Amino acid sequence: MRARREALGPEEAGLPSRPATGRRGPRVKGLSQTDVDFLMRKAFGTYQKVESGALRPTPTYLLELARALRFTDSEYIYVHLEYFGSEPSVPLCPAGETDVPPSWQQVLDGQREMAYITDFRYNLRLYNQPFAQMFLRGEPPENTLAWMLLDREARDITLMDWENAWLPTVVPALRASLAAHPEDSALLGIRTELMEEPLLRRQYQESGCTKIHPDGDRRPLRHAIRGEGQVTMMLSQFLGSSGARYMTLLFEPDRPDI
Repeated sequence: MRARREALGPEEAGLPSRPATGRRGPRVKGLSQTDVDFLMRKAFGTYQKVESGALRPTPTYLLELARALRFTDSEYIYVHLEYFGSEPSVPLCPAGETDVPPSWQQVLDGQREMAYITDFRYNLRLYNQPFAQMFLRGEPPENTLAWMLLDREARDITLMDWENAWLPTVVPALRASLAAHPEDSALLGIRTELMEEPLLRRQYQESGCTKIHPDGDRRPLRHAIRGEGQVTMMLSQFLGSSGARYMTLLFEPDRPDI
């Protein structure tokens, strides 16, 4: 926290520049502790207690502080883990675009299993050729969440036993994403389409956000080339890109000779 505070100048935070004075003593680097209280509209001395360890911040205060001091995503996650023992449920920049370095395409291309990367909206950012081959047209969808929920190919062909094996976990994923990004137009658009269908609307209204992490899940899937089988979903999340997900799909065909 101190390093971030001292690295941020008053003018960068929208405060007047601190004029040089003739008095002796070290100059304050970056923002003062009082500046932070002013920026966050907190009582005088609040931040000093947090930085010194005399006051344990709430998750809400930590999020506001991370935004005020311009933490990176990885810095915010690290500090949240230090204080609360878990990753934050609310992203640092809910309206920001997810930055996925293009060099990750080389990582994907070196993966023989199906693999892809999505952002917090589930927009497909990068993928490898084995993943594209899973689809009948040889081309993956622009948004994996919308495809799993609304596309007829997904529901009737690719995602086998869709209503029982896939739907109960995909709908909570949408709910969780909207909880973190309640004003995002893309996610709201998916929900609008979902609510027009009675089955999906009922599932959405009755589901919670308790089962949203597919890491390790094994589900039935029909591959466009390799036929029917089981897919194990291996999920990783990026420390440096808020909401980005790296998914690897380990496919085992029912007929191993295919």
